[in-house]
Parts: sequence; structure tokens; C-alpha cells
Amino acid sequence: MKTQPFPGEITLIVAQERVKKHLGARANVFIDGKFSFALSLEVINKHGLRPQMRLDAAQLAALLREDGEARALVTAANFIGYRPRSKSEVRARLERDEWSEEVIARVVERLEGAKMLDDAQFAAGWVGARERSRPRGSRLLQQELRHKGVAKEEIEAALPDAEAELHNALAALGKLERKLAPYSGRDRDQKAIEHLMRRGFGYSTIKAALQHQNENEE
Repeated sequence: MKTQPFPGEITLIVAQERVKKHLGARANVFIDGKFSFALSLEVINKHGLRPQMRLDAAQLAALLREDGEARALVTAANFIGYRPRSKSEVRARLERDEWSEEVIARVVERLEGAKMLDDAQFAAGWVGARERSRPRGSRLLQQELRHKGVAKEEIEAALPDAEAELHNALAALGKLERKLAPYSGRDRDQKAIEHLMRRGFGYSTIKAALQHQNENEE
């Protein structure tokens, strides 16, 4: 059975030997000679916890709340460390671990304050990465960013303008050369149109891209 934390006099603080990456450095705290709870070393050092110090129930509850926030913050920071994330993705990750809404809100606020979480920057980075790797149109980019939980205003600010959209369509066409090689004339154009539409480009942009490409081939 899991030990329930209890207050009293701290008699021993022992650093845990095995540390889970997502939790950070932690230590076991013994009260009146018995294990009571574990805390992050960050919280222990911040409050100067040491043997012979007494904790009442209110102090213990406050420490455990702060420790929970610290653990959730480490989890979120590690999650962002793999690749940029939206606020919605971070929230979903913390909800998976069943953190309270209060803890999640504070963690998101701290990450935003540290410039580690910014949906406008995330959206711009997402669009830029797509342009460099697999060019696609604004319609598909909007769908992807909405799926990531990014707000409408931030999505619209990140989307390419008409000139960039045409550039992306031409880049997407360039990647189609091998697939289109067996076709010619109307059949070739139709295959290109179908592909670009699946990539989220509008018809007017597709028409301009095909016209530009055909003119260059003449």
C-alpha cells in the first residue's frame, strides 16, 4: 500500500539513486524516522528543508502542491524539448498524466513567460518547416494547425501570402517531375491539378503555377 504523506519532524532526507528523466532529481523525506514523501531537490533547496525542521499539515500540503507543479513543469519542458509544441499539445500531454487544471494553467503560464511556449511562433515555424520539406497550400496548413489547437488569428498571421503560396505550389510541382514524366498535355495537367489540390492549394494558385511552369518549358 502506498504511504500517505504525514507531517512531523524531519529526521532524514535521502537523494533517490534512480531518477526518472521526466521527474528530475528527487529525494525521500523521512518524518519521525519513517518515510513520508518524496520531493524534487529544487523544492527542498528552495525551502531549506533539513533534519530537525518541523512541518505542519498546511506546510506539507503546500510543499506537495509546489512539487506537483515542478514535476509537471519538467514533463512539459521535456515534451517541448523533442520538438516545438502548441499550447494545446502541452495541455493534452499534462492531462494524460491527470494533472489538475490549476497545475496545468500555472505550468502553461510559466512556459509562456519563459518564451518556451508561443502559439504564434509555433504556427510560423510549422509553416516554414512545411515550405522547406513538403510544400503545401494554405487550406491544408490551416487544417494542420487547427488540429494542433492553434487559434484562428495566429493561424491566419502565419499563412503564406499570395506570392509565397505560388512559390510553394511551384516547389510542389518540382517534386512531381518523376511522377508526371509518363504523362503529357491535358493528362499531365490533370494529374498535377489533382496532386496540388490534395496538397491544399486553391484552384487559382494551381492554374497560375501550371501556367508559369508551361511558359518556362516552351
